[in-house]
Amino acid sequence: MDLIDLPRDASQITHQLLSLCDHSLAIVNVDANCHIRLHQQALPDGAHILINNFRIGSQVQDDIYQLWLQSQRRLLPMLIHRDEAMAECLAAKQPVGEYRSDALAAEEILTLANWCLLNYSGLKTPVGSAS
Repeated sequence: MDLIDLPRDASQITHQLLSLCDHSLAIVNVDANCHIRLHQQALPDGAHILINNFRIGSQVQDDIYQLWLQSQRRLLPMLIHRDEAMAECLAAKQPVGEYRSDALAAEEILTLANWCLLNYSGLKTPVGSAS
């Protein structure tokens, strides 16, 4: 499984690369800008939506998130919270799972990885589970 990070634009090269992808994730922040864009721009067929940088205690984000739970059928069943460990691991040039395996973001990214393996590769046993 390969991972390609593409900008969300309408350029011809982006469309060509997306057409080669078996699966795609739209990474979004829970804010008014992304809310508007989710209704204005079509997602690729079969794309899923992953919420990133979710702040606990933000009333605006919580309101938009609750709306998305009702209206966005392709929303993934997990999200990535805003976590200072992400900034720290980038500064240390290490993956968050190695730098701070106890961090919330590390656990959520592992959950995302397992979800992708289960849903995109046909693997039936989550990574790290006893077989």
